[in-house]
Amino acid sequence: MRDKIKTIIWDLDNTLYKFNDGLLDGWSYAAAKYTSDNHDDLDYKTAVQMALDGWKNHRNSGYHFVNDFGFDQRKIINAVDEALDVNHVIPCPQTPNLMENMRDYHHVILTLAIKDWAYRVLDHTGLAEFFHPDFILGAEDYNFEDKAHSPRGILTALDKIGGNANEVLFVEDTLPNLKTAKDHTDVNTAYLHHNRTINDNDMAHVDISVQDTPELLKWFKEIPAA
Repeated sequence: MRDKIKTIIWDLDNTLYKFNDGLLDGWSYAAAKYTSDNHDDLDYKTAVQMALDGWKNHRNSGYHFVNDFGFDQRKIINAVDEALDVNHVIPCPQTPNLMENMRDYHHVILTLAIKDWAYRVLDHTGLAEFFHPDFILGAEDYNFEDKAHSPRGILTALDKIGGNANEVLFVEDTLPNLKTAKDHTDVNTAYLHHNRTINDNDMAHVDISVQDTPELLKWFKEIPAA
């Protein structure tokens, strides 16, 4: 598989850098503040618990607000991204150096965050130079449709690059996103497990599983893991 890959489609959050508790809390609290401020029957404390549960069980802090209260996902995402402080993102020190060896690949971002957050994160983590702005796809580029339930994101990315899906590797930290992509395309998939327990039943749609982005980049160039 490695030899046929020409393009890497990257998720952004918890993929090109790793989540930490401060950022995750900020994400959930921002979703809770927006939704409790905009719904008479939703208090902030309850909203926080819903946001935390949404992240824990669905990898989406806005999940319950969209599905149980009818909120517009795009408004939640915009509110959260505007509230987040990029300084809570902890850059991975290895990734920029390893990406230097990957300049012969075409790199694309496909994130459920808005573009503005992607630009800020890439600047903050030292990765902006590896991604042309035309190939940074935010949620606004594919109608804010959750990658776990809609193939619109991966199809938009594949259409944007104009390449063959079997020459593309889609990198994610969220298994349902990979499953949806695999169910609708011939894209190759890489799962970043971050030492999470993996159920073998979930791996049918995963072509390669590694701990994190540095391990994946070392695999590409056959650099021995430390």
